[in-house]
Amino acid sequence: MAGGVCGGLADYSGIDTVLWRVGFVGLTVAGGAGVLVYLLLWVLMPAGPARADETPSPLERLVQRLHEALTGRRAAPPR
Repeated sequence: MAGGVCGGLADYSGIDTVLWRVGFVGLTVAGGAGVLVYLLLWVLMPAGPARADETPSPLERLVQRLHEALTGRRAAPPR
């Protein structure tokens, strides 16, 4: 819910969002890797299309700048 990672993975893979969330919680409980993987995916996954009436939060702008710096290309504005 925080970064839209599970929703994006669900749209891409066809696997329910709840199952992705349970997987990340399981990885977190099993050794803490879930938090690291979630944060990495939040930065590395391209953002979906933004709505015309929505302005990105400062955190979303930071993630967008990190994504652009790591991938070398401009991402779509966060939704």
